[in-house]
Amino acid sequence: MTTISRLHISGLRNLDGLELHAHPHINHIHGANGAGKTALLEALYILGRGRSFRSSKTRHIISHDHDYYRLIAHLERNGDQHLLGIERHANAHQIRLDGEDLKSLGDLASLVPIQIINSDHFSLIDQGPEHRRRFIDFGLFYHDANFLPQWQRYQHALKSRNAALRDGWANQHIRPWHAMLDSTANHIDQMRHDYLTQLEAALNGFHAKLGGLQTITIHYQRGWHQDKNLRELLDDNLDRDRLLKHTRDGIHRADLRFHSDGHDIAHHYSRGQQKTLISALILAQARLIAEASGQHPIMLVDDLAAELDPERQNLLLNFLYDSGAQLFITSITPDLDLGQRDHHILHLDNGRIISDAS
Repeated sequence: MTTISRLHISGLRNLDGLELHAHPHINHIHGANGAGKTALLEALYILGRGRSFRSSKTRHIISHDHDYYRLIAHLERNGDQHLLGIERHANAHQIRLDGEDLKSLGDLASLVPIQIINSDHFSLIDQGPEHRRRFIDFGLFYHDANFLPQWQRYQHALKSRNAALRDGWANQHIRPWHAMLDSTANHIDQMRHDYLTQLEAALNGFHAKLGGLQTITIHYQRGWHQDKNLRELLDDNLDRDRLLKHTRDGIHRADLRFHSDGHDIAHHYSRGQQKTLISALILAQARLIAEASGQHPIMLVDDLAAELDPERQNLLLNFLYDSGAQLFITSITPDLDLGQRDHHILHLDNGRIISDAS
């Protein structure tokens, strides 16, 4: 299991020169709004994902008086010590592990699995399908070693076909991409089906233990007509796609929805019920990642008290703590009830750790 023992942050939002010494179990970070708590979680998230959960534009993350941000993390993994460095400019980046360049974000994700529970995850329920596709594909990355190469082949074929459509290539030069799209799409579709079956079972286990009363079903739509062969569909709809200048059918159009008693929970669950479901969903995915990879993701929880009553907060804390994962939990006030759990308390103010106590 990977844990973060120390993290130096410079040039990221209002964090500059911040040195975090982390506890291997629970790190409780408290401070007023604007103190930098979410920015600190953002830096931790970047260590495992290579990108922010708050902005796709690097320049929005870099402090206004800096040209780049830099993260230097001391990691412990299975008894070994590692040094990870990430530096991002507006249009360039470098990721180094123990002095060597990391070749891909996949290598980073394998080294430092990271999961976060925050308000952004309501997008899994009430926003567009790209959020849900990204979530299941992140889990699939750890669940099935064949997923990433198949996904990369599909993306290559999709981008090539879309470029050919935009540039007005003749049909005979576009159709050769259809076989690759069909083959890889069917592989990925089957992987998603298998993964979602296991995810749904784990989700309902956690949901019930967190106080959810209803059984949740995951409804998956693969992205093209269920009774149609994708290759034939792409052939038949080539003229339509030429007008659209993009590929309308395929696994890149997949979606999933969460239902209870036949109803979409986006329209029938309160905000608190949705937060309980989201927490159960993240816990379920984290468990599957741990089972597949042998290491539980580092867990980030932004504003634990939001939308959860004290009983559910405590239940969630129990599951997280019992997992053995390293936890980083933020709150506005210092009075989070951690009981006898082994923990470290950090008070953040204006981007600085001003006190630090256990």
